[in-house]
Amino acid sequence: MTMRVNRIRPLAALPVLAGLTLLASTVPAGAVPQIESTYGGQSPWYAAELNAMAGAGTAAGRGGLSNLLNPAGLAWTAGRRLDAGFTTTRHEENRFVPVFDSFESYVTDMAIASNQHSWLGGSFGLAVPLDLDRLPAVVGLSLADRYPYQYRFDEELRDPSPFSDPRDRILEEREYEVTGALQFLSLGIATEPVAGRLAVGAAVHYGFGDHNETWLVRDNALADGDQSYDRRQEWTLSGVAATFGVQGKVHERLALGVAYETRLSADGDYVVTEQNAGEAQPTEVATEETLKYPAEWRFGAAFYPRSDPRTTFLVDVVYTDWTKLADSRSDEQLALEDVVDVRIGLEHTFLSDTRLRFGFRRYDSYATSEGGNSVYSAGAGFPLLAGELSVSLELNKVASHEPHIFGYPADYVAYPEARVEDSRTRFGLGWSREF
Repeated sequence: MTMRVNRIRPLAALPVLAGLTLLASTVPAGAVPQIESTYGGQSPWYAAELNAMAGAGTAAGRGGLSNLLNPAGLAWTAGRRLDAGFTTTRHEENRFVPVFDSFESYVTDMAIASNQHSWLGGSFGLAVPLDLDRLPAVVGLSLADRYPYQYRFDEELRDPSPFSDPRDRILEEREYEVTGALQFLSLGIATEPVAGRLAVGAAVHYGFGDHNETWLVRDNALADGDQSYDRRQEWTLSGVAATFGVQGKVHERLALGVAYETRLSADGDYVVTEQNAGEAQPTEVATEETLKYPAEWRFGAAFYPRSDPRTTFLVDVVYTDWTKLADSRSDEQLALEDVVDVRIGLEHTFLSDTRLRFGFRRYDSYATSEGGNSVYSAGAGFPLLAGELSVSLELNKVASHEPHIFGYPADYVAYPEARVEDSRTRFGLGWSREF
C-alpha cells in the first residue's frame, strides 16, 4: 500500500480536537453487568464501524482508533481520517431465586427484582500523516472508554405477611449504583519499514476517570428504629499504559497483526463516606489506593477473498491475564479468571459503496467462570457528507449466580444467591471521513 503524505495544519485542527475531546469526555459511560462493575466492563464501545464487526481490527486499519487495538493500523490510513460517534445502551437485569415445597423439592424460580436503565457513551479519533524526511509516518489521537463501570440496581423490600396493613407494604427502598469510567486519551504513531507490506506502531495511553459506588437504604418500617443509611465510595483514578503493535501483509489477500498492551497502574484518592439515620454529620475516611490492571495480547487476521465488490473477514483472539490484577484495597489474592476473547467480523461492500457488517464475539467474565458472554452484532455504512455514516446494533446476554447486593431480614425467607440474567442492547451511530 502506498501512503499519502500530507503536511499537518495543527491550527486548523485545534478547534475540532478541542470540541470532540470535551464532548467525548463528558458523556457518561456504557452499562456493564454487576459482576464487571468493580473493575470495569470487557466490551467497551469504540465506534459503530468497529463494534458492528465484534470489535475485531488487530490486523486492519481503524484510523485514530487504531491506538486502542493495534497502533500499527495507523499506517494503513489513506490521508487524514476523522472518526466520531455516540452510543446508547439499554440494560435489563432480572434476578431469580428458587422456590421449594415443604418437602424441600425444587418447584420453580421466582423473580425478586427487575431493572431497566439506559446509558450513553461516545468516542472520537483522528489520524494525520507526518511529512518526515525519509520515513513517512502517521500519528493518531483518540479518546474512548477503556473500562466502563456503569451499573444500577433498585429494589423494594415488601412485607411478605398476608396480614400486613396495608397489604404488601414497602419496608425498605434500596438503591445501589456504580458510576464512572476509566477512559483512554491515546497518542500513537506508526510507520512502514517496508512500504505496503509491514507496519509497526506504538501508542501511549493516559488513563483517567472515576469509580463511584453508592449504597442507599430508606427504611419505611420505623417500629424497630430507623435503619436508613447512605454509604459512598469515590475513587479518582489516573495512570499511564502503552500499546505496541505490528501488522504485515503476507499475501495480497491475507494480513496478520499482533499487539501488546502493557499493564496500567492507576492510582488516586479513595474517599469512603457513611451516614446512618440520626447522625448529624457523615463519617469520612480518605486514603490513596492503587489498581493495577492486567496486560493484554491481541492476535488478528484479515482475509480479503477474490470478490468484487470487496468482502473482508476479520478474526481476533485476545488474551487478558486478569489473575494478575492487583487492588491495594485487598490483601488477599483476588479470585479472578484469565479471559480468552474471540471476535469474528464480516464486511461486504456493495457497488453503491454501502457496507453491510456482521460480527460475533464470545468471552467469559473475569469475575466468574460461569459468566459466558455471547455478543451478536450487525451494522451498515452509508456515504454521507463526503464521509461515511455508520450504524451498529449489539445484543449481549450473560447469566450468573451472585450473592444478594443487600441482605434480607432474618425472618425473611430468601435463598443465599440469585440467578442473574443480564441483557444489554447497544445502538451506535458514527461518522468518519478521510480527506
